[in-house]
Amino acid sequence: MSPRLVASSSLLALVAASPAFANAENTEQALTDDVIVVRSVPIEVTSDEVVGSVIVLNESNLISLFNGNIADTLEALPGVTSSFYGPAAGRPVIRGLGEDRVRVLINGVDGLDASASSPDHAVSAEVLGARQIEVLRGPAALAYGGNAIGGVVNILDGRIPTEPVDGNIDGFVYLGATSVDEGTQVAGRASVGAGPLVFQIDILQRDAENFDIPGYAESALQRAMEEEEHDDDDHDDDHDDDHGDEEEDFGSVSNSFYTFESVSLAGSLVQDWGFVGLAVKETDALYGLPGHSHAHGHEDEDHDDDHDDDHDDDHDEDHEHGEEEEDAILDMEQTRIDLRGQINLGEGLFFDRFRFSVGHADYSHIEQEGDELGTRFDKEGLEGRFELSHAHNDVRRGAWGVQVLAQDFEAAGEESFIEPVTTQDWGIFAVERWDYGTWGFEGGARLETRKLNGLRSERRFDTVSGSGSLFYRPSEGVFLSGTISRTERAPTDTEVFSFGPHFATETFEIGDLTLDKETAWSFEGTARWRGERARTELSVFHSDYDGFIGLFPTGAEEDELDVFEYRQSDATLTGFEVSGAIDLGEALGAAWSADGSVDYVQGETDSDGDLPRIPPLSSLIGVEADFGQWNARAEARLVAEQDEVATNELPTDGYTLFNASVEWQPIAERDVSLIFGVRNITDEEARSHTSFLKDLLPQPGRNYRVALVAGF
Repeated sequence: MSPRLVASSSLLALVAASPAFANAENTEQALTDDVIVVRSVPIEVTSDEVVGSVIVLNESNLISLFNGNIADTLEALPGVTSSFYGPAAGRPVIRGLGEDRVRVLINGVDGLDASASSPDHAVSAEVLGARQIEVLRGPAALAYGGNAIGGVVNILDGRIPTEPVDGNIDGFVYLGATSVDEGTQVAGRASVGAGPLVFQIDILQRDAENFDIPGYAESALQRAMEEEEHDDDDHDDDHDDDHGDEEEDFGSVSNSFYTFESVSLAGSLVQDWGFVGLAVKETDALYGLPGHSHAHGHEDEDHDDDHDDDHDDDHDEDHEHGEEEEDAILDMEQTRIDLRGQINLGEGLFFDRFRFSVGHADYSHIEQEGDELGTRFDKEGLEGRFELSHAHNDVRRGAWGVQVLAQDFEAAGEESFIEPVTTQDWGIFAVERWDYGTWGFEGGARLETRKLNGLRSERRFDTVSGSGSLFYRPSEGVFLSGTISRTERAPTDTEVFSFGPHFATETFEIGDLTLDKETAWSFEGTARWRGERARTELSVFHSDYDGFIGLFPTGAEEDELDVFEYRQSDATLTGFEVSGAIDLGEALGAAWSADGSVDYVQGETDSDGDLPRIPPLSSLIGVEADFGQWNARAEARLVAEQDEVATNELPTDGYTLFNASVEWQPIAERDVSLIFGVRNITDEEARSHTSFLKDLLPQPGRNYRVALVAGF
């Protein structure tokens, strides 16, 4: 049976059985009465009461799901995939939208890195150590601006203490190892209380070698195309030899190593009226760019020899991945300062709470080949978010706020495909909710201005976004909502000012200085049901874009690269997510449960056909057994083939990945856990259609994981 038929059958089974997978949280949490507060929406409500689609993962969920970077960790969630540019660089893709249409936030403000500008740039935030991650699927522009038109991933990293320390000191330690890349992971946090003051230190290190794959790095279609091209063209012997070396990348992916390190120091004043805290974080990373050298067509013999010698001397002692010539390496560093606070204003005032979050970061990275420096990216940014909220008689609640961002972005070197640009954003928003028990209404609006100041031009965009939602509770445990929104998004610096070779995407990119803002009318319907032993959720959505900004081929070539240009076309995206979980009862000394999910999105333009890198139909089915001190889980992730492809895009085969894990708490009264897991048990070749490198870079093969987690 094909993966498409298997995934479709999974959907029919889930709908027929009604209860299924519960928001990709672990089943135990999904089926309890615990209140999960969503903090990423302006009006804090529980996850069951949000009018849109939301997934909330707590610290325990994140440790269980941990799979390297944030995008790969969240990829198992319905509606979420990864832009997978190797294990180091990956950014979440939500409902087929990524890059600047999905905001990756840290405590409500931007990560202030370069990950949205290019798929080979890593996200500066980490999964390990985060207290909670919230994923808002669909338009979240009212809360976070037009460039959240696809969704939001908000990482509540907990680096700034918000509560007193119980017992004067607490924290956690994580020690882990993975087999597929000989990887190690170390993370820890310690908080110390001194009266109303709380001090905290967070550390993290992730390190890995080249990762193993079940076959060739290049896909069968890619190899067949290249073989046909070489049969048709007259190549010299040296070129044939070089190509042969590339084709022999079998069993592992060269230049896919990485090292990420970060340390954070923070202090907070915590009192009855709220808290105010400050944190300083230093992040350093060094990682290879697999497939990057494949785009280069300008090597010379002298450069190859020099690079090979330098790479052997400087890097092979630490990593066994330096045997190929022209390996591209990215050296990244970021210094970030965060100021957060919440002040309870008391009773008798219209607003009862004020909270704020401000982040400032100096970011830079250098792409290099041996000792030869390539392109340097520098970004300095500041973003602040300030909110006033109110609640009146449990009927009316609301939040009003201001958000400002200023950043300077500059690239210099061979691959500097964009000129220096300054971006300034200002936004004001208001959201109000009226809840009359059985039914209610939520609505809001946001006004925003973006200024882009480059060398060739200065552009200003004024945008207006608004939404209205009706929700209804026909019976206990049932929540129905429908939302209509109109969202305007201003173009980004990359879309306007790009001009040059971009080897990460193997294109010559040309921006458009005359781009207009894009407008989307969206509808989303959500239905949730929660019973004593089961829970299910269904979301359907449709978005109609006027002036969708995309990167489209021109048919021309420049420097042996296909020329792509940013231009606007009307587009639509339509899809659904269904998920749920069920308690199966007790047997063989364990409490059994099952969960599952199915998601699908289709995207196309009026003038250029299907949108590129749209994820195919996928599903997940899991079974858990809880024996008290230990818990076992087995799951299957089924991804269909994707043959609805854009121009110059190859179809992608479907696949099925089987995963299993066991978590053991050896000492019942101690917060200590041992985790044993294996991903991709059958060592199947899997390629992410959402990745620019899908035909050069498969996902990792069979991977064993062991981890120790201890709280104190």
